Amino acid sequence: MRQSRNKVQGEKGFTLIEVTMAMVILGIGIMSIVALQTRDMAYNNSSRRQTEAYTWAMDRVERLRAISYTDADLIVSGTAKTDNEGPYTVRWLVSDNSAKVPDTKKVDVTVLWNNRTVSTIVITRTLSSM
Repeated sequence: MRQSRNKVQGEKGFTLIEVTMAMVILGIGIMSIVALQTRDMAYNNSSRRQTEAYTWAMDRVERLRAISYTDADLIVSGTAKTDNEGPYTVRWLVSDNSAKVPDTKKVDVTVLWNNRTVSTIVITRTLSSM
């Protein structure tokens, strides 16, 4: 009678294999969460860069809209003009668009970060009749 009682009492705990398997499963879960967090941080940085680049591009577009149609920044030259805005390089290329619409220029504004294109905006600048 005594032996059967001891067996029942001895079977109440976890074995070393069960504990080890639980730790392995927990470790895999934690490593998966860390990997997701790392990837999420990279995506957030990329989104921040794109937002900043788009802001710089729109700033350049507003500047180009505010200046005279014959200003030096809007002269059709075939080469892109550049300006550095913090870690970004803003380039804009002015081309003649009069064949499609009279008295217009097409402006391609591109923002680069580490020589990679982050944002591009295309506008058409029209000669003001005023």
